[in-house]
Amino acid sequence: MSDDNVMPEAAAPPPVAEEPHEHHHPYVFAIGQVRARFRDPGVEKEFTQVVGATNTKGLTTDEVLREVLARPENRYLARQMQYVLTIQGVDTYDVVPRYSDDYEKLIAAVRPAPTPLDLDVVVGVRGPLSAVDSCAGLTLPVLEFHQLYSFDRPSLFKAIEKPDGMSAKRFRATADEVLTKILQITENAGATPEDRAANFVACRYEAVYLKTFEAFADDYALTSIKVRPAAVGGDQGVMSFTVSYTSRTTDLTENYSVLVSTRYMNPYLLTRLGPSL
Repeated sequence: MSDDNVMPEAAAPPPVAEEPHEHHHPYVFAIGQVRARFRDPGVEKEFTQVVGATNTKGLTTDEVLREVLARPENRYLARQMQYVLTIQGVDTYDVVPRYSDDYEKLIAAVRPAPTPLDLDVVVGVRGPLSAVDSCAGLTLPVLEFHQLYSFDRPSLFKAIEKPDGMSAKRFRATADEVLTKILQITENAGATPEDRAANFVACRYEAVYLKTFEAFADDYALTSIKVRPAAVGGDQGVMSFTVSYTSRTTDLTENYSVLVSTRYMNPYLLTRLGPSL
């Protein structure tokens, strides 16, 4: 809005608090991999000049990118890069920080040796499409993040308490299967209440992993994970996350559910994981 259209201070109405769930753009809780790209040819040329004045002997291309962007004197260049969140191999969001100081988190997400096991969790608000001249002409929704943290699968599993008597190898295989099934729910862009609830549970609630370890020990298979609006509160963002286990010997199925509120930007648990019909 231009200054000509701003009402005089004396005539301005009192501010009205906006309800969190009435935000102009939907909230996002997404899991993927952040990749740095050159926003335009000018940025790429500037990067090339900086590399020419930097000792990069023996470094890989990814290591050079991280080395250059991480240096304080090159922070201007880091701010001109484009950071794309890729989910299931698909470019999904043009990620930008809510606060300028958070470029540090984007730089940290640019790994010197990226692998398919890398995971970046981005929590924020989805905005309009990015400029057409960005991302090699590909327009993506802008994701303004308020929180971004990076880890890999092994580090996530280290945060989960290994059951007594379970070998480290079996523990890793079980945890990996659970996480993979969760991440494969729908085409998960982390933008719907269902996706946000699933991603929140995957990253923040170890009880699902522990229950699955118990089920495997009792010869049950993890057969499905479903996320849907809860019978009560579903219209206000309460999601029911249900995981099902089927006996390999009797074919009987047991269901366990937990309720997650997605009304606000940061989802949170409303109940503990327990048996359900």
